[in-house]
Amino acid sequence: MCLDKIQLLVNIAQTLYGNSFDHGILHVKRVLNWAKRIVKYEKLNLNEDILVLTVYLHDVGRFIGEPHAYYSALIAENLLRELECSDYVLSEILEAISTHSYSYAKARNTLPQSVLGKVLSDADKLDALGVVGFLRVFIYGERTNRDIDYSIRHFYEKIFSLKCKMYFEYSKKVAEKLTERTKKLLNTLRKELK
Repeated sequence: MCLDKIQLLVNIAQTLYGNSFDHGILHVKRVLNWAKRIVKYEKLNLNEDILVLTVYLHDVGRFIGEPHAYYSALIAENLLRELECSDYVLSEILEAISTHSYSYAKARNTLPQSVLGKVLSDADKLDALGVVGFLRVFIYGERTNRDIDYSIRHFYEKIFSLKCKMYFEYSKKVAEKLTERTKKLLNTLRKELK
């Protein structure tokens, strides 16, 4: 069973992610913290080892490009097969990874079906909100040569709608608070830019 080899997979993932604030290992660790909070407050019965593997592998394909959920699932499948994961664990993790991305799920008209997939989806979206999410948008924008107007539009086109895409009550409550915080930050920035 691959769960005995989690640390090896975590080490591989840490190497692949790098240390960027927006989508690197720091993002992964924050998503894991959100996921654990969701599981705790919703009293969900999820295997923590499977949760850790899923979170650590969910964005591992980003360095290839978009759609990152697709590439992440491909890489995760190869790594998990190499570590001789059971078919059940493999399919559960791959379903969660391939449906976690807002953009990819929207383009494919697919949504997470499993509890694990919904936890990952909510946790990933929570990290896109609040002060952390605010910073992530501009860091990513700077790194990808997007101008500030593009980044500002991104809040209205995607970020502010994330609170409506949550699955769990805990996530919905937190997302509501974080969205309001994000709006205040953006309003302040827009005033200063005028």
